[in-house]
Amino acid sequence: MKITILGCGPSYGVPSLTRGFCECDAKNEKNIRLRTAMLLQDKEVTILFDTGPEIRLELLRVGSPDLTALCYTHSHYDHMAGAEDVRAMMREKDQILPVYGTAGDLSALKDQLSYVLRSAINKPGFRLHHITPYHSFKIKHVKLTPILQQHGNGISIGYRIGDFAYCTDVHSIDEKGWRALQGIKVWVLGCVSSSSHNQKHLSLDTAIQWVHRLKPDITYLTHMGGRMDYDTLCRELPSYIRPAYDGMVIDTNKKTPHK
Repeated sequence: MKITILGCGPSYGVPSLTRGFCECDAKNEKNIRLRTAMLLQDKEVTILFDTGPEIRLELLRVGSPDLTALCYTHSHYDHMAGAEDVRAMMREKDQILPVYGTAGDLSALKDQLSYVLRSAINKPGFRLHHITPYHSFKIKHVKLTPILQQHGNGISIGYRIGDFAYCTDVHSIDEKGWRALQGIKVWVLGCVSSSSHNQKHLSLDTAIQWVHRLKPDITYLTHMGGRMDYDTLCRELPSYIRPAYDGMVIDTNKKTPHK
């Protein structure tokens, strides 16, 4: 299974309009972070996770692959704002893309695209599928298990696919979630800052504690803000925890990035 980190930045991106690169080295291209999104490819299946405001650029960077499905983690702006770019792409290809999300997330998506969906001249482009935490579903041969996550006062969805899991925009997971994650080998985990004052996202210290609890072979950090300098993290973190970067490709069979 091949994982591509399309973007690994926070809601404001790095550099941001107000904070610039903050504590990140502006000379290192791996500190340039678009909003968080991910692509999973296995045989003929290509699944996109989230459609942030830069999804058009992120997909162009990887050759605009044919998508099999789209899965949402949650409906915040930085994870859903680019939905129309993907829908329009499917419309131009005269294809319908299955879209998976919770009832609340799909409702938010319909609100966002209501001006398009009301128009008789626009083909829908999307077919919506409601998912429920811990009720597994299949996209062709790929089995996904949605995992309920606490994200501030709201919720988000993590996904387990085989021995891989994707958990971004998460602040806490209940015991049922921990049981669902047991045995994974490769983890992409959201961690916004080295500070412990964020009430919606993991701090670096807490992320390390989670890794030690779950003990995957390797963990890649995503959704990183301006305090998370790439080279500093590489120096200070153990070898089994690595910062991601935009465009990183992970072969889950090799457990190490091959690009």
